[in-house]
Amino acid sequence: MAAELIGGAFLSAALQVTFDRLASRDVKDYFHGRKLKDKMLIKLGIVLNSINQVLEDAEERQYKTPNVMKWLDQLKEAIYEAELLLDEVANEASRQKLEAEFDPATSKVRGFFRAFVNPFDREIASRVEELLENIQFLAKQKDMLGLRKIICADNEVGVSWKQSNQLPTTSLVDESRICGREEDKEEIIKILLSDNVTCNQVPVISIVGMGGMGKTTLTQLVYNEQRVLDQFDLKAWVYVSQYFDVVAVTKAILKAFGSKAAEEKDLNLLQLELKERLMGKRFLLVLDDVWNENYASWGALQIPFIYESSGSRILITTRNEKVALVMNSSQLYHLKPLEKEDCWRLFSNLAFHDKDATKYPNLVSVGSKIVNKCGGLPLALKTLGNILRVKFSQHEWVKILESDMWHLSDNDGNINPALRLSYHNLPSYLKRCFAYCSIFPKGYEFDRDQLIQLWMAEGLLNCCQINKSEEELGSEFFNDLVARSFFQRARRHASRFTMHDLLNDLAKSVSGEFCLQISANLEKNITRRTRHISLSHKINIDDQLLEHISKCNRLRCLVAFKWDFGRGGLINSDKQRVLFSTLKYLRVLSFYNCFLTELVDDIGNLKLLRYLDLSHTKIKRLPDSICRLHNLQTLLLFWCYHLEELPVDLHKLVALRHLDLSMSGINKMPNHIGKLKHLQTLTSFFIRKHDVKELGNLSNLQGTLSIFRLENVTDPADAMEANLKDKRHLDGLVLDWGDKFGRCNENEDSIIERQVLEALQPNENLKRLSVLRYDGTSFPSWFGGSHLHNLGSITLTESKFCFVLPPFGQLPSLKELSISCFSGIEVIGPEFCGNDSSNIPFRSLEILKFEEMTAWKEWCSFEGRVEEGQGLSCLKELSVRRCPWLRRALPQHLPSLQKLVISECQHLEDSVPKAASIHEMKLHLCEKLFLKDLPSSLKKATIQGTCIIESCLQQILVNNAFLEELKIHDFHGPNKKWSSLDLHRHDSLGTLSITSWYSSSLPFALHLFANLHSLSLYDCPHLESFPEGGLPSSLRKLEIEDCAKLVASREEWGLFKLHSLIELRVSDDLENVESFPEDRLLPPTLSVLHLIGCSKLTTTNYMGFLHLKSLKSFYIVSCPRLQSLPEAALSNSLSVLLIQDCPLLKQRYQKDGEYWHKIHHIPSVMIY
Repeated sequence: MAAELIGGAFLSAALQVTFDRLASRDVKDYFHGRKLKDKMLIKLGIVLNSINQVLEDAEERQYKTPNVMKWLDQLKEAIYEAELLLDEVANEASRQKLEAEFDPATSKVRGFFRAFVNPFDREIASRVEELLENIQFLAKQKDMLGLRKIICADNEVGVSWKQSNQLPTTSLVDESRICGREEDKEEIIKILLSDNVTCNQVPVISIVGMGGMGKTTLTQLVYNEQRVLDQFDLKAWVYVSQYFDVVAVTKAILKAFGSKAAEEKDLNLLQLELKERLMGKRFLLVLDDVWNENYASWGALQIPFIYESSGSRILITTRNEKVALVMNSSQLYHLKPLEKEDCWRLFSNLAFHDKDATKYPNLVSVGSKIVNKCGGLPLALKTLGNILRVKFSQHEWVKILESDMWHLSDNDGNINPALRLSYHNLPSYLKRCFAYCSIFPKGYEFDRDQLIQLWMAEGLLNCCQINKSEEELGSEFFNDLVARSFFQRARRHASRFTMHDLLNDLAKSVSGEFCLQISANLEKNITRRTRHISLSHKINIDDQLLEHISKCNRLRCLVAFKWDFGRGGLINSDKQRVLFSTLKYLRVLSFYNCFLTELVDDIGNLKLLRYLDLSHTKIKRLPDSICRLHNLQTLLLFWCYHLEELPVDLHKLVALRHLDLSMSGINKMPNHIGKLKHLQTLTSFFIRKHDVKELGNLSNLQGTLSIFRLENVTDPADAMEANLKDKRHLDGLVLDWGDKFGRCNENEDSIIERQVLEALQPNENLKRLSVLRYDGTSFPSWFGGSHLHNLGSITLTESKFCFVLPPFGQLPSLKELSISCFSGIEVIGPEFCGNDSSNIPFRSLEILKFEEMTAWKEWCSFEGRVEEGQGLSCLKELSVRRCPWLRRALPQHLPSLQKLVISECQHLEDSVPKAASIHEMKLHLCEKLFLKDLPSSLKKATIQGTCIIESCLQQILVNNAFLEELKIHDFHGPNKKWSSLDLHRHDSLGTLSITSWYSSSLPFALHLFANLHSLSLYDCPHLESFPEGGLPSSLRKLEIEDCAKLVASREEWGLFKLHSLIELRVSDDLENVESFPEDRLLPPTLSVLHLIGCSKLTTTNYMGFLHLKSLKSFYIVSCPRLQSLPEAALSNSLSVLLIQDCPLLKQRYQKDGEYWHKIHHIPSVMIY
């Protein structure tokens, strides 16, 4: 029978940490040294171990048996109490050691009195007895609940086997019930049928995605496609699931291929039969729902396939990218969520079934919001659609909308089984890490390091006895959750991550009442069990909220997310004192972006605090008491620009590992910072005189270190003691010599700077290097040598006396080089490439930028290097800006160049580099540049200046048929009309922007750009009208700013007939216009309207708005004379109204104004 491997129970990892702590030397010494009852600890360990053995069974049964769930919650609470007790014991031991080190006299006095009486010891003894009694009670209850011990199938803690109740998949599919996978289907078919195979074995294509994303359904579609049927001689579909037994899977494959020998149990005979079966055949094998991460298992399974590769394919589906890598996938296809329209189709087909949805507008409104919550996950859409088909009433649908997804799972047994199964498959330690993420609001974008530091502060990384730091272990856990699709990269910021809303719901459900997000009035949900609280959105920290939070005297985590700055979030001194007096056991505290101007001394009472985030606050100083936080690991002061110095005793924070001072006002370091030997993150270091030597002891530094005010280092020997060369974990380094105003002997200083830079040689693992305001005449030998073989990025900025650049061409890994404001450089010659003729210079360079090189005249580094392979063969971007005296010579052979920028190089007499792959080009004030042979592969072009426009606009339009974006700036020449241009070829042009066009007409007909969707015209005061033919019918967005004559002819534009237009932005005085817009001026499709800077406009025209039934957003900015709005004509669809810098409108329409009642129904009204 099939079985599935289930990860350890949620609490197993927590218990393992407790076992380790009980066995630790500090705890044993504490109890033994005070003659407390050692037997209590032994008993506690024994009872906890007996409970640990039934946790797997309890976790599975909790969803069906409420009493088991209640028992688990009680157990979790008891384990939290055990962790707290042991943390306090460890903290007391640490405090005594530090007191003996930093204040030995006080330590002796306290030691004398401790021999007689110690209230702390009595309290600990009492709490251990109480805890033991509670745990023993829970141990007895486990027997009453009938919880069973589950035998582990592996040496790993908490990994066990259980019977599978998941239905296997088949290759058959009902295509009529599938929505939105056409493009994915075609892409997979394209990959399957492609002849582009470079490996000798059968290519493995992996479809990767989170549970419920539709991987199996997509594969079924592909499997049954006629083109696929025609391509392969044999096809087989095998459902693998969690149980990856090589013999069983091989038998299943043989059976799927039609063999009758599938009952054989000998693997060798099975594989021989499979090899013979496939001999000379082109086959397609689908392995659905693969979980195996064992290289050996896959290596054994694939042996029969290595003999037959011509045209054959193996297609697998998996939730885990690691699986795809283990199976040596030649191609990974990450399946994305469904698009919004497809989500609605899938949902409505099920929810409305055979009913006409248009007859139920209220349900459509609620249903569309439910669909948005599903985040494109087909499984969730199907499940909810089927539920709501039965519960076909607005009341039931609203209940679903306002409830959490997990509650659906509990009540309706079959909700999101894929997500629940994915969670239960996690190892115990990953379950805790994932559940902790329930503190994040939905849609919150988190940073990898931020989350790892939070996990570390909560003790979630003290779970494995391996020789790795907690940060390294956290990184592995994080990557594992990414690979399993629990985390995904944020769309807006590629360096950040987010959780799918359904997974956020899942995290909240498994965390239960122990984790709570507070928004609106949810503070009433705080209970004595709550251990983690996050404050989000527009919460106002008032006395009532404080009262609720203060009930949680065992709270471990209090964090602030998504503050509406200035509205809520004011945390004054009194509120802080209340918090710090009641929440004494906090491990995590974040006041990120709160309105905080000071931090009170009481912060020193949080003796267990490990993570403190004060970033984006206005604090001016840190209290000295913060130095009593001996457990503090992470201190974040990012963007605390009012904070100018750190406490003098900062070195007493002996556990500190991460100190972020980026963009703060800190300008000097406290003494003895070198004693923080555990420090891994130190973003900024400010030098006074000799304190650069303090860096020498910080051997664990990682990430990027910025050293400022290097001009204060007068002895190179001090710089040598910083010992940067041995800091092998640093991958980024910024060296800044700062302001040298008032220096007398610049020549002597230049020599010293050269010697200091020589002494600051970094380690060979460095990847990024920036040097600012360095005034040595040359660079040290290590700067361009083979020592920095991993260096990928170099930035050099501001140098007055450097006359020659290092041989950067010899750096084998250099991908990005930026040099700016080097006023001493006149010639960049062969030395730039290096003298080693055996090495190809700049063999990895992709981006090269020069900017503000005011004395640079000649670039002859690549003269004579015209043959392919002689340097810069990988260069993708070349940018030369503000180099006014540069005459020659741009490198010409750049086969990989994609982006070219030449700006304000008035004397440059050269040709544009030749490259067939240039997609983007920007030319500005480079009139002497030879522009006869411009690229013909452009997708984006920006040209600026009359001469440039006259020389190359026509050429760009004629020769670049696939141009997508064109920007034209600053034309002061006569009217031009190029009637001979065949603009029908420009079907790809989508965006056109024209700025400062000082001619009365445009040189081309706009309507011939058949797919133009965005047109912007700025500062075109002489432009009287659009060219003959008007605007293209495809136009979706139109922006007109400071084009008075053109706006005067607006009724001739034909906007009303542009049924694709959805956004219009008008910024003009609108002189002699009393009312805007005129009747039937704007098209009924318009969704967004901006009126900006219309200083002469007094009224809006009721009739001009009456037909705008699609208008959703209306923005009115800087219209000082505008007195009224066409309230009655505004569509019910309007959801956003913004009024800014319009004093008359503000007076009438603000909340206490006479006309507020006319607009208060609009969902979002903003008046400034």
